[in-house]
Amino acid sequence: MRAEMPRWPWAIPALCAAAVLGGILLTLSEPEADTPYLLLDTVVGLTYPAVGALIVTRRPGNPVGWLLCAGGAGLALQALAGGYAWNGGAHGWPGAEVAAWATNWVFFLGFGPLLLQPLLLPDGRLPSRRWRPVLVVLLAEMAVIQVMVMFRDRVWVWGKERPSPFGFLSTETVVAPAFSVVIASLTVASVAALAVRVRSAGHEPNEDRPNHTRRRLVPVFAAVLAMAVALTADVVLPPVPPIGAWLEALALPLFPLAVAVSIFRYRLFDIEVLLRRTVVYVVVTGVLLGAYLVIVATLNALLRERGGTIEALAATAVVAVAFAPLRHAVQRTVSRLLFGNRGDPASALSELGQRLETSADPTRLLDGAAETVAHTLRLPSVAVLSADGTPVSVQGGVPSEGVRLPLLVGGREEGELRAAPRSPGEALSAADLAVLDDLARHLAVALAAVRLAREVQTSRESLVIAREEERRRLRRDLHDGLGPGLAAIGVRLDLIEATAPEAMRGPLAEVRQLTQGLVGDVRRIVHDLRPPALDELGLGGALEDLALDAEGGAAVTVTLPGPLPELPAAVEVAAYRIVQEALANALRHARADSVEIAVVAVPVGAPYAGSAAPARLVVTVRDDGRGLPERLVEGVGSGSMRERAAELGGLLRRTSGPDGGTTVEAVLPL
Repeated sequence: MRAEMPRWPWAIPALCAAAVLGGILLTLSEPEADTPYLLLDTVVGLTYPAVGALIVTRRPGNPVGWLLCAGGAGLALQALAGGYAWNGGAHGWPGAEVAAWATNWVFFLGFGPLLLQPLLLPDGRLPSRRWRPVLVVLLAEMAVIQVMVMFRDRVWVWGKERPSPFGFLSTETVVAPAFSVVIASLTVASVAALAVRVRSAGHEPNEDRPNHTRRRLVPVFAAVLAMAVALTADVVLPPVPPIGAWLEALALPLFPLAVAVSIFRYRLFDIEVLLRRTVVYVVVTGVLLGAYLVIVATLNALLRERGGTIEALAATAVVAVAFAPLRHAVQRTVSRLLFGNRGDPASALSELGQRLETSADPTRLLDGAAETVAHTLRLPSVAVLSADGTPVSVQGGVPSEGVRLPLLVGGREEGELRAAPRSPGEALSAADLAVLDDLARHLAVALAAVRLAREVQTSRESLVIAREEERRRLRRDLHDGLGPGLAAIGVRLDLIEATAPEAMRGPLAEVRQLTQGLVGDVRRIVHDLRPPALDELGLGGALEDLALDAEGGAAVTVTLPGPLPELPAAVEVAAYRIVQEALANALRHARADSVEIAVVAVPVGAPYAGSAAPARLVVTVRDDGRGLPERLVEGVGSGSMRERAAELGGLLRRTSGPDGGTTVEAVLPL
């Protein structure tokens, strides 16, 4: 059984949320507060600890979770300290000066780890040992700047600055430049570390899915890049207006959001189960707190003389009323993001129907069907298997666990649909299973259609092969048996006629003429059954003979890279007729000056068009003529070539180059 996960880390986001809320209430109770950095503290203090606690509960040994918690805690403490200093200074509360001093340095206890964590993504380790000196230098810089901001000569609280009771280092000439250098160092190192990881994905000894690794890191890399731009703007731009603070408030939440996306879609830390159950409430809480902040600030400006009580009550009422519809809207949006169209089966069926409709080849009807199902329900892997267990359509590999649905048509099991759970140990919901059942019925019909199309194609190929083999046998029998026999009869009749009485010569001449006519008929039948040159010269010799007989003065060459194996009769005839028609088109219509004919037998498993394939004969006819017209209309000859290739389960392609010329390529399975 799985060990129960510790719950105490959840106290971190709870305490951070309480600190943020306390800071907001304390700050907004007094007017004229500069709130951009309070908003930044609010956003980071709510989002980072929530994601960090989720990681800590499942991966306590991964420092990324602890750094996320530390980052949020530091800024949450700044919100609380700043609120206490702002309100306490106005009312003479004890410790207000200490709180103001702490506001200026406690944030870096979180801000430093926040910028350090991209170096350790996703497994909590550095990209390589060469990064250890970099980490040591960064930690030393963080320690030095932490001491410097603690003892600088000025303190700042929500827009107001005054001398520090504990500081002696010049803010303008010493601390500010040093702080900019440290922030720049952390930012550059973070971006560089993630860039190295993204670039080196797939080059590590145990890395067999480089694209998957890159997809895991790309969202995080984009978020870190946005953070770097925002931090640079905050350092470079003047403090008024606080454009840098606003950019940071927008960019910093992107990092935990990117981590969440990687967790949802690519299982970066394998904690999707818990995170999906809390993301809705995290989003709702953040939106409502932002709304609360705006409402209180607005009413505070309008009703300042009331002392802040009415503002807080009105904001609380608005937030309470808005909670239910907002939660519903966010739930619907997040559900679509995480679970796809399971709540809208009609859309899922429509998408699958469009995919099936766009398939031109009946035998490839299910190409992409598994991808459609996986995309529809946001599943990591889906597979459609035939009745014998052969994968017909696969997305993300064939699942070894999860849901297995039989695909039935008319009581016959056509195959099986397999769907993996979104994360290990999490079963698919009833809504997921309902959509899969609907999709399975349509997939079963499509799978049956694919099976029937393949059976028809197999039968067609068998008929064509049997027909051509029978024609070869008949030609051989007629050419070697009946034809010579009739010719011998004619010779005997000539001898008999020469020695027969005058009265018998007339009837014998008629019999001899009839025999000669039969010999001619046999020769015509033999020629029509199969090109004679194929049996006399083989395919290579027949094509060379065809090239020699070409009219029009064009240079026709035949290339055979190697000896051809013994070919089935149907393949020989199809190859010969395709070359014959392509050569006629090149000479008659394209007005080519040179034509190249190439025939090569490709063995089993040799790559072709990017993948391994069975043994096949590749026939190519290339000319230097006018090329294909822009508006191509397939004629009788071109249709005949395509039909001959399709009869054997092959394919035929016709293409033109940018400078003219036409290439006809036929691929015929052996």
